[in-house]
Amino acid sequence: MIQKLASGLANLGPVKNHIIKSGSDPKLLARTLLITSVSKDVFAYALRVKNTLNNDEIPEDKKNFTAKMDAATCVATAVTQIGAGFIVSSEKFQSFFTDKLFKSLKNSPKELKNAKAAFNAVSTLVLASIGAKRILTPLIATKIASFHENDDKQKPTNTNA
Repeated sequence: MIQKLASGLANLGPVKNHIIKSGSDPKLLARTLLITSVSKDVFAYALRVKNTLNNDEIPEDKKNFTAKMDAATCVATAVTQIGAGFIVSSEKFQSFFTDKLFKSLKNSPKELKNAKAAFNAVSTLVLASIGAKRILTPLIATKIASFHENDDKQKPTNTNA
């Protein structure tokens, strides 16, 4: 059943055209993989926020901070991964590294093209996932969530209740 669904989806006109175009354009392929990965992360974080807010076992004061932390992490993850991914998959960045890495393939244009395409896809995902998601995102998200936590503490409370 899943195979039929995937096959049907892959054979839709726009999807099929995109797959064919991605096969000949390493930058498009790398960016498609990047957007797919980021979309999965955003969906997962949205579910985490929803589950946190609906979890009655978490105390209210911790629930709000945890939900804000997850939301901040979601935004920071998406922005940093897309930013890093688009920089890494750019022609200038890729040319700089692939020209140095694949000097031995200079006389084999087809092999050089394949090596550059593979490097583009792998380096984009690795640097966006590791560099942006695992290093930059925690630093940024913690600052954002802490900022919102401080805002909550500074709001006046109603003492007349």
